[in-house]
Amino acid sequence: MKSSLAIVVFIFSSFLFGQEIKWLTLDEATKEIKAHPEKPVLMNFYTTWCGFCKRLDKETFTDAKVADYVNKNYIAIKFDAETKEMVKFNGINYTYIAPAKANYMAYAFTNGQLSYPATVLMDGKGNINKVVLGFRGANDFIQDIKI
Repeated sequence: MKSSLAIVVFIFSSFLFGQEIKWLTLDEATKEIKAHPEKPVLMNFYTTWCGFCKRLDKETFTDAKVADYVNKNYIAIKFDAETKEMVKFNGINYTYIAPAKANYMAYAFTNGQLSYPATVLMDGKGNINKVVLGFRGANDFIQDIKI
């Protein structure tokens, strides 16, 4: 009986706490956007050294309500803003800009406001609807990205 209860608790807790945002690569997202152009895009720009980016990952993006909301309503992309390789997104090539210390995609999508973390909301055509700068707790994050 105890082992059955333990198994049920484990399975239930994995549903509550194990949910994650389904982050896509740029290539995967481009395909998904072509397949579902009506679905908006949420792009998270981060850097490896950013403490608030790590906190957003650890506290907000792991929250079950946030993960559920993002997965249901957005095509989600996570992108290192300081990537030095040329990247392609929606048919456009973006390269690193040394003076800005950022990939041009981060610069362009945040309207030059290179503050991290930055979450950009856009439609399937690439039109930017909103830029959310900085760390947000789970409830505030959901409110900021509500469609």
